[in-house]
Amino acid sequence: MKSFLKRRQKERNFDAFNVINMMLLVGVLVAFIISAVFCIVDLANGTQTSMMPLVQRIIAIILLFLPLYIKLIFKIQFPRTATSLFYLFLFLSIFLGTFIDLYTKLWWWDILIHFSSGLLLGFLAMFLVNSLAKKGANSPVYIFLFVFCFSVTFACLWEIYEFAFDLLLDMDMQHAGDLVGQNALFDTMFDMISGTIGAIISALCCSLLTYKDKNFVLQFHVTKVKKNKISEIEE
Repeated sequence: MKSFLKRRQKERNFDAFNVINMMLLVGVLVAFIISAVFCIVDLANGTQTSMMPLVQRIIAIILLFLPLYIKLIFKIQFPRTATSLFYLFLFLSIFLGTFIDLYTKLWWWDILIHFSSGLLLGFLAMFLVNSLAKKGANSPVYIFLFVFCFSVTFACLWEIYEFAFDLLLDMDMQHAGDLVGQNALFDTMFDMISGTIGAIISALCCSLLTYKDKNFVLQFHVTKVKKNKISEIEE
């Protein structure tokens, strides 16, 4: 009887978390759509001539469903904790940072977002460690190197993305403006340093927790979708 009650309580908690996760998804999606509608209105009124802001918002809406694409294409599903953090990060970085322009209004917002991305990417790497190496990935040194390299690599790729858009589409994602020389590199370097600090912190946390508990990596469950059922990869 007690086990039945515990199972029912767990199911209720799981359902409640599903609601929170769905509210995050819908909330961020609505924010992106409203922002896109304003762009369309500005284009129709002639107050804005460039199509890039609208293209950015369309890309953001597509990116929001990345967990669903991964589930459909690769037949795997990340835990709802990871997807919730993903939705929240997109809201903070893309909607507030780019669409509301907090990157310009608050000098520290860009640093905060890149620092947070270093942390989140580091912990996301743990899901890959668990699914790729499984139970053999319990070395603290291995965990540190994998998490750190994974996070810093994506930080570098993001800066390449910003540079490419600025170069090809005459944008100012790197906020260089009229700056030249070393001053023009400040934004890029601060972004990479912030992301690297976040990567180091997440790598240290994961490696220390692995050192204390060799089964720590097994807590990062990635699930496999098969015939409308979800089963754990570790099984």
